[in-house]
Amino acid sequence: MKPAHHHRLRHGRSLQRQPVAAACALLFIAAAPAEAQQASSTTPEVKQIETVVVTGIRRSIESSVAQKRTSDSIIEVISAEDLGKLPDASIAESLARLPGLTGQRGPDGRVNVISIRGLSPEFSGVLLNGREMVSSNDSRAVEFDQFPSELAGSATVYKTPDAGLIGQGLSGTVDIRTLSPLNLRGRQMAVNLRGERNSNGTMVPGVTSETGKRFSFSYVDQFANNTIGLAVGFARLDSPSQTKQTELVEYGDYTPFGLPLSGNVASKVGTGQAMLPMFWTATTATKKNVRDGLMIVLEHKPNEDMHNQLDLYYSKFKTHEVGGKFAQSLFGNWSAGIAPALSNVGTTQIGQNTYATSATTSQLVANIGNMDTRRTDDIVAVGWNTELKLADKWKGVADLSYSRDKRNERYVEAYGGPYNHGSKQWTFGAYNWNVPTNGDPQTFTPVQAGYLSNPANLAFGDVAGMDWVPNEAWIGAIRHPEIKDEIKTIRLALKREMDGFFSGFTGGVNFTQRGKDVAKNEDRILMSKDSGGNYIRTIPNSVVRAPFDMSWAGIPQLLRVDVPALVASGTVTLEEGQFSKWVANNSNVNEKVSTGFAKFDIDSEFAGISMRGNVGLQVVHAKQDSQGWEYRGEDEKPDPKLLFKRTGGTSYTDTLPSLNLVFDFKNNWIARFGLATTIVRPNIVDMRAGTSTPTVLLDPAGTPHAGEWTTAYAGNPALKPWRAAGIDLSVERYFGKRSYVSMAAFRKNLLSYIYNQLTAVSTVGFPSTPPVGVTPKLIAPMIQPLNGTGGKVEGIEFATSLEGSLLHPSLSGFGLVFSGSKLSSSIKDQNPDPTVSTERNVPLNGLSGRSNSVTFYYEDHGISARISQRYRSPFTATTRDIFLNNTTLQQAADKVVDIQLGYAFEEGAYKGLSILLQMGNVGDKPTMNRKSVGANAPDASQLLPNYIRYYGRTTLLGVNYKF
Repeated sequence: MKPAHHHRLRHGRSLQRQPVAAACALLFIAAAPAEAQQASSTTPEVKQIETVVVTGIRRSIESSVAQKRTSDSIIEVISAEDLGKLPDASIAESLARLPGLTGQRGPDGRVNVISIRGLSPEFSGVLLNGREMVSSNDSRAVEFDQFPSELAGSATVYKTPDAGLIGQGLSGTVDIRTLSPLNLRGRQMAVNLRGERNSNGTMVPGVTSETGKRFSFSYVDQFANNTIGLAVGFARLDSPSQTKQTELVEYGDYTPFGLPLSGNVASKVGTGQAMLPMFWTATTATKKNVRDGLMIVLEHKPNEDMHNQLDLYYSKFKTHEVGGKFAQSLFGNWSAGIAPALSNVGTTQIGQNTYATSATTSQLVANIGNMDTRRTDDIVAVGWNTELKLADKWKGVADLSYSRDKRNERYVEAYGGPYNHGSKQWTFGAYNWNVPTNGDPQTFTPVQAGYLSNPANLAFGDVAGMDWVPNEAWIGAIRHPEIKDEIKTIRLALKREMDGFFSGFTGGVNFTQRGKDVAKNEDRILMSKDSGGNYIRTIPNSVVRAPFDMSWAGIPQLLRVDVPALVASGTVTLEEGQFSKWVANNSNVNEKVSTGFAKFDIDSEFAGISMRGNVGLQVVHAKQDSQGWEYRGEDEKPDPKLLFKRTGGTSYTDTLPSLNLVFDFKNNWIARFGLATTIVRPNIVDMRAGTSTPTVLLDPAGTPHAGEWTTAYAGNPALKPWRAAGIDLSVERYFGKRSYVSMAAFRKNLLSYIYNQLTAVSTVGFPSTPPVGVTPKLIAPMIQPLNGTGGKVEGIEFATSLEGSLLHPSLSGFGLVFSGSKLSSSIKDQNPDPTVSTERNVPLNGLSGRSNSVTFYYEDHGISARISQRYRSPFTATTRDIFLNNTTLQQAADKVVDIQLGYAFEEGAYKGLSILLQMGNVGDKPTMNRKSVGANAPDASQLLPNYIRYYGRTTLLGVNYKF
């Protein structure tokens, strides 16, 4: 993508919007004569229909199919009976099974973000009861693991918007709905209790137990002659997650650096030497997840003219993760001046490249890391909606809402390695290693027993030789970001019933104020000095814990240090570190968004075919501003006087027409057509006003490169939205209440796009220490998000729900739910910084070319059985790490299988009781990403495994009781 001049972008936008506006205008013109005609009406024949009451998954499918069929938009729906039936820790895993939606498993194996139609999570909108929701990171993407599946009444995914949908996304909009108590009759209470166990056991004893538990309770009742309704739900998750992770950073031919293979293992092609795995890590981690969720809905409808609803949602999610890391580096051998001998070398030939995939190494640089992370997310959302009849056919609606998210995180790490305290030298042991190139398990086993677990043979510090940095004794860091997101909204609307071509009107205004504060705080952990001025590298026995069992990676035991206890002991020194880097990410972003909207509902006929839908318009005016920081001093001695505040902002107005038409043919055939212009506002982190500090590059000897600067990173408070014009077509055929087949096609033309551009920044006033007699250049490279031209995303989707009884009565109770999609895009995310990655053009973030989900089920006579699989082909994923930095990885295909068995007592003394056995990630399938082998290879385009994460298989046994 290339940047576009403003006038060209504006001109292109207007041209591509014309089809949307023209279609809407023609519909208004066509409505004029139609309204003058009185549609004939006939009294439908009353037929006696046998009523069959179903529950469980069949009831949820029936409800979802009914909503999909009667909707004026193209939507996908999950209902409360479906949520929680599979071992879903949150609503995200249920959403990931819907057509056109894919889920992304996070570092602990749980789905936490959703992509709609191949666009990244930042492109979708997330609502709670129709209101925009806050997010717990520094972007807009909502992390769905904050929402317990037990507390949601339903979730609707709008693939085509209408003018009354406020806070909509560009790719689609997820609206999570709580239960409405007045829609039910009678008191209903339910208790759900489940115990769980992970097949990995406990990776770190003492942090989590081997088992977890989930508990939920719900209560629904009506009072005062069914004019007051109350629904209360509480859900608690106390669940451990266990992760085994390996990382292969790169292979390479590094013979120029003195790292030849012993015995001259010949390459079949290329340089004459097999390439070596230059950097490899293994990490074991356990995480304790505790989430308490509360939902309260109070509904009041004293008469047909008034309706009030007050709803409260609260979630507090606390996690504690402890991990240990082993890292080896053949490249570090070069830094340390070591020339290892390799024996028993095994090689693998792939095309032009020869890889050394196993060997015994006589000496190897190794580091040991210990990490401890604690995070708390606190979310509250309150909404009050009032609907009042004003006059004949007129109603007024007022909606007030407030939501807030506070996130506090504290990540502590410390590093060390094998050390001879007598000679005060690092030691380098021998290892047997096996690093397959096909993604099979990797192992690195020390030849010497106890080499990596005895604190007497270990010390704090950087084994790779970085201790030469003057006046530095860096052994770790404390990062404690703080994020606060707050949204306040008021909406006023009028509704009117109409006769003729237009059956109804809705219009009004919506005001939203959002503020997000991000503080990226960081301290460095330094070794203290003894009375002689020497660094104290000794690891205190008081902070040593039972070692990590990393036999799965070939390491019998790995030293475990309680890092928070180390910091609290006072044996180390804390210092503000990397000041210039984290201060650039500290920001305050504010938005004021005013939306005027008008929508006309359509209910008429076209060429003798029943036609319904809506046509409308949104006018959105946004005003945004941001405050950030720029530091012009040295990191070693932070000086607040050299910290400068930076501000910026902009305002813009977008006109968003939309059209939805539904043609209801005979014999249960339905065709849908959607046309709309949509936007999604810029990622909040990209709107920051700060800029990081460029500094003169240093070589390993500490000598500056003449006139060369590190890359600076900046936000852009003047960013404007992503914009797109979309067209949708869908054909559906329904068979009874729970069976249908649908085929849909869509295309989105992105009228504008946000990309990262390599620009330049003046270095006047920035610190520099160039060599004597050398004048550094006056500009440094800078990467900044900018608005430019876009591309297109298009695809087809297929979905079906079929009951076995359609084929033969003997298959009653059996069923199949299947969906699949095929997507393509011309958009490439550019990476302008070659120092970060060799990947210059990366496929659109979140886009899987193919995805599918299939569920086979049986449910009858109280017995239920279900097996579900979701799959997505390789895709690119960008995540924000603990440092609040973007990490873009090429993810491999992902496939997850879940199963469930259950029995519900339908009569007798135990009526209302059901027993469940559930299993998640049955095949213990890992997530894997791949990266190119690197420049030091005959064929650098080959992809090799990079990160591989195993999460284990989760088994749950539970009981439900409804009364």
